[in-house]
Formats: sequence, C-alpha cells, structure tokens
Amino acid sequence: MASNYEKVILACVVLCCMVAVVRCENEDQDLAEGRTFGHHFLKRMSFAVVPTAFVVGVITTLLSALTVVSMKGLGVGVILLVLAVSQIIARSANPIPLPPPVAYAAPAAPSLPILYHKDW
Repeated sequence: MASNYEKVILACVVLCCMVAVVRCENEDQDLAEGRTFGHHFLKRMSFAVVPTAFVVGVITTLLSALTVVSMKGLGVGVILLVLAVSQIIARSANPIPLPPPVAYAAPAAPSLPILYHKDW
C-alpha cells in the first residue's frame, strides 16, 4: 500500500503530464485538435475539481466514522479479553481460605399490641 507521500507525488506527476500535453497542443497549431486533450481541457478539469473534492470529502468522512466505530468495538473487545484472562488467572490461583462464619443469636422482638384504626 502506497503512503500518502507517494500518492501526492504521483498525483503531481500526472497533473504535470496533463498540463504539458495541453501546452504542447497549444504550441502545435498544425496538428488537429483531439477530443480528449483539447483547447479547453483545463477548463473542463476545473469543472471536475469541485465534485471530485466533494466525493473525496464524503468518503473521508465515512471512513473516519467507520474508524471510530471500529476502534470502539476494539476497545470493548480488549476490555472483555482482559476480564476473561483475569477471571481465568483468579480461578487457577490457590484461593485464600475464608475465616469460619460466626453465628450470633438475634434478640427476640418485643411483643407489641396490635392497634386497628378506622379512618372512615
């Protein structure tokens, strides 16, 4: 996969070649004008720059959102993996014995008279 630096260099080389072709066609008036690289090629290319920039911006935004969602999923997965590994380590270690439970007798509840009130 090419790095961003290589992509920029390649785009500049292609743009320079296109401009050179248009300049050469303008200098050579004896040749018939082609349909692809004609006199108004740069004008046509300038019309294509705005939609192309829009599409590149939309694609970049969608890829950024996808990256954020993927990183969130990766974070949750790492947290679950750490919990699972810690649980495996805790179960495999020798458990510390708990002290024996101590039983206490609860005092008996005092007997209270039951009172009924009629509010109607």
